[in-house]
Order: sequence, then C-alpha cells, then structure tokens
Amino acid sequence: MMSALSLLRFQEIDALPLSFETDRNHRAIAGASCLVRLLHLKTKDLQKFLKQPCVSASDRLPTVRSEQNLSVLLDTFLETRFGFARVVEKRRVGALARLRDFLGLYETGRLETDLLVEDVATPIFSLPGKTKVRAALEKMLEMHSRRVFISGTKSFVWDRGIIDRLFSPGVLARAARNPSRDFLGMPLSEFERLPAIEVKPGTRVNDLAGLIRLQRGQCFVSDGKVVTPWDVVMKPWKANALNIR
Repeated sequence: MMSALSLLRFQEIDALPLSFETDRNHRAIAGASCLVRLLHLKTKDLQKFLKQPCVSASDRLPTVRSEQNLSVLLDTFLETRFGFARVVEKRRVGALARLRDFLGLYETGRLETDLLVEDVATPIFSLPGKTKVRAALEKMLEMHSRRVFISGTKSFVWDRGIIDRLFSPGVLARAARNPSRDFLGMPLSEFERLPAIEVKPGTRVNDLAGLIRLQRGQCFVSDGKVVTPWDVVMKPWKANALNIR
C-alpha cells in the first residue's frame, strides 16, 4: 500500500491501475478510494492498513474500447462519476483515459461549446478552518467534491493536499509512535491551501479550459461559485451543449 500511496502523492496521478493475470475485473487505486477506506478505519488500524496489498483499497476500473468514440468515454465518466477509465485495444490495456485530457481538446478545436462560465459554475462548498479533516472528508465525499473552501476566503484544500499531508513521513511517524492518536483529527487549517483565481462569469468555457488545465488544483472561482474540470467538460456534455469534432 505504501508504494502506491507514494505514487499518488508525488506523481499526482488520477489512478494507479493494478495488474492482474486475467483481463477481467481490472481495478485501480485512486485518491478517493484511499480516503474512503481511511474514514472507515479505526485509529489503531492505520499501520495494518498501510501493510495491506493495494487491491484492498481499490475500486473497479471502468473500461472502454479504443475503437469507441469519445461520447462513450464521456458517458462512462458520467455514469461512474470517476474521471478516468482504462482503454482496451485488442484485449490489451492501451492507456488510462482521464477527464483532464479533455481540457486539451478544447485547445485543439476537437471540443467546443457556446456555454459561459456562469452556465456551468457550481455553488462554493466551504467549511471553517477549524473543521477536523475526518468531518471534511465525509462532507467532500457526500458532495462529490475534490475541494473544500475555507470559509470566508478564496482558498481551498483539495484531496491531493490531504493525501500528501496524511501520508507524509512526519505524520506517519507520529502515528506509529502513538497508535491511539486520531490521524484524521487535524483541522483543515493545517493542510496546504491553494488560492483560487477569479474569472468573470461571462468568460467562455472554451477559453477557460486551457487555463484550468495548467492551474494547480484545477479550480477557478466566479461570482461566488466554483468551476472545475468536471464543470468544464461534463456539464456541457450532460446539457447536450458540447460539440465533438
């Protein structure tokens, strides 16, 4: 488990596919799958969790075939609410397709929409900085949100930052020395906070896609709302307002 968590921390990848001898039932370990398991752990069981095989903290990996068109992949994202899927070519895994890859398709002209930021933005989800990360994670999973804003600010904590902090050498060493200490008891104020850049509500989604792809945390705010890659890609698709060329 520790090797997989190190890859998720340092590479900031969306999912780490697991290799099996059979082509069936492929699975992957991702940030969300790890955090869900952590919420169900008793404090004293953290060390046992870290020594378990990766498959114990994995989810089924959605699959599409390489000859299928992009609409099938987008429908898969919409159905599973995962931003990734494996691509199979002649029974061989060819690649991991990610939601973030679609952002670049706006820049090449493969994707296009007439929608504006104000059409796709989502109300900001925020919590006080003193909120314990356990409670924050529970709410983030309930809201299907990878980011939680700190109340009264335009800065946010995202799931990558939470993983990076929880599984940092310092935190793990303290947890090993004191197994009874609640490793999810830290307040949000102790986690890295990223600033969200403001954009105008009338900004074209086409223009924002390239910017959000390069932004760490991949998040913008606009008139009290937030815009993420899911909003930029999946909302136009769900609204039948995304043209694929």
